[in-house]
Amino acid sequence: MANARVRQAVRSTMPGLAAWWLWMPLLAALVWVVKHFLFGGFGQQDQSYVLLIERQFFPHGGPWDAAPLFWFWLAVGLVGTAVAVWFATDEAGSDFTEWWLRLAMAVVVLAVIGSLVRAGTGLWDNDKDAGRFYARSTVLDVPAGGAATPRSVLPVTEHSRPGDGTRCDLVGTSDVPACVKTAPMPDFDFEARTASYAAANKALTDSAGLTSGIHLLGHSLHYLPGAGTGTGTGGQAGGGVWTAVLDGSGEQPMEGVAVWDGNTNSVASCAFHGDHAFGRAFAGTGAVSLRNLLAERFPDLVYSDQDIWGYCDGPDVRTAQPVIVISVAREQGWKQRTVTAPAGVLVLKGSADGRPDLAYRATVDPGDLPGAVYPASVVRSQIHEVQWLGGRGVKDDRGFGYDHTSSAANATNPGEFLLRSKADGHLYYVTPLVPRDSSSQLVVAFAVLQADRVGDGLNDLHVYVRADDAPSVNLDVLASRMVSYMAQQTSITISVGQGGALQEIIPFGRDTWRGFVDFNGQTQDYIDLSGDATVTPNLVSLKDRITPPGGQPQPQPQPQPQPSGTPAPTAPASPAAPAAGCGGDPAQLTDRQLADCIAEWSRTLQGRLPAQPAAGG
Repeated sequence: MANARVRQAVRSTMPGLAAWWLWMPLLAALVWVVKHFLFGGFGQQDQSYVLLIERQFFPHGGPWDAAPLFWFWLAVGLVGTAVAVWFATDEAGSDFTEWWLRLAMAVVVLAVIGSLVRAGTGLWDNDKDAGRFYARSTVLDVPAGGAATPRSVLPVTEHSRPGDGTRCDLVGTSDVPACVKTAPMPDFDFEARTASYAAANKALTDSAGLTSGIHLLGHSLHYLPGAGTGTGTGGQAGGGVWTAVLDGSGEQPMEGVAVWDGNTNSVASCAFHGDHAFGRAFAGTGAVSLRNLLAERFPDLVYSDQDIWGYCDGPDVRTAQPVIVISVAREQGWKQRTVTAPAGVLVLKGSADGRPDLAYRATVDPGDLPGAVYPASVVRSQIHEVQWLGGRGVKDDRGFGYDHTSSAANATNPGEFLLRSKADGHLYYVTPLVPRDSSSQLVVAFAVLQADRVGDGLNDLHVYVRADDAPSVNLDVLASRMVSYMAQQTSITISVGQGGALQEIIPFGRDTWRGFVDFNGQTQDYIDLSGDATVTPNLVSLKDRITPPGGQPQPQPQPQPQPSGTPAPTAPASPAAPAAGCGGDPAQLTDRQLADCIAEWSRTLQGRLPAQPAAGG
């Protein structure tokens, strides 16, 4: 009779216990069915949902090293199981004096405690585990000379031990590995650009597309050092060009890739047509959606819009084949969470039938492609996680770490400048850094990472820390000096920051910075300035002036060869505008005409000044 009552209690309890355990997995499965079948063909739905489940529950694909949310779910399920056992025991008329009931309850209670502990440690270490992952590929490069160890890196170096002497001279002693290399500050001898990011965005946006429904894929705006072809307005051969993807929308497929050489108002493009047709678009809908196609073909690869760029493969931009490159990443399990690591590139081309030709390359060597193959979004994560190199206490209590500058001049584009080294020809992401938890805008370090190679995990991020006795560099001060110098030379006062004239300041050469002066959205001049103010500034007016409203480009005199060792003069001024234009009444001019005239007068005045010596480096 007692056994029958026990069986009856168990039968009455099991449905509720099963529902208690299975409601969450069944709900998750139902959501997937709805997404997969009711929204069939929308690959992003499947991809995002599967990645969400992996990220929140199973970073490694199963219960081992599961995420904290799984352990919370397990603890809740076990608590429900304990309640069900108690209820079944009560229904059967038994009590807890029997040993097997006590043992079962003890096991359940211990399992609940273990699950909660596992969830708690996972939550506590979640952010630190990300720091541990990226720290393995981070090197703090401290100058060998100078008066003492730079103060910005002291929280790490004062708690360190000797390293292997090869990769790391010092190793941090916190639970987040820190690698410190004692080496002289390298010469940042990178090739300079001739236009700002803001000017490139303006030039390419205004000239984007010949068809309705075409727009510039904003974050695809990329500078490609050394990608100039010298033909088809593709920039000076061997020089850099700005490119952007001309994306479609709705049922309008992608048009191609726009190219701007950086110093004229001529924008060229290579189009998807003929044997290189392309029937998809990132902003497309339904069967035209490129994002859904990529998610279906490569469900484990992710990317950010800033990792999309394009180029024209051919000697003449106008007849070249457009190529879209996506630097992709993969979410992989690490500890009790997922982290994002580079995973190669996707190369997209057109075909005769319009179906995109998609090729995945897990490994890319330098020179294989003209631009960055390492995801810039991953670089930003690596820079952010530098704050963990001294451990949680140093990060929280002493504010260790580095951050992008918040200078007004670089508000549009604060970092991850893609530059080519004159020393080795490689492409690098270069980012000036200021102290993380500080109002100071002094540049205390540079983050440098090789961008033209991917394939064997994370590339090393080198954070070159500046010595305390090095000449101070503050981008706000540099901007002020540039504005002051231009006012002295041209009697024109320019504004700084987003919407202003001085739009961007980037490093190049040895302790040299270049600021871009934009008028009416176009870079008209640039100023080269040394950080220590020991080299005479170099104000250069671009050779090819912007076409005045309703006019045509004016021919420019060709520069004469200079004797060896003679500084190159600034560009000669263009002929004066007719009286009907800049020679007329300023009150009768439109805002655009007035801005063009100011730029024209600036160049004319500059052409009359004595030539300035070139900047150092």
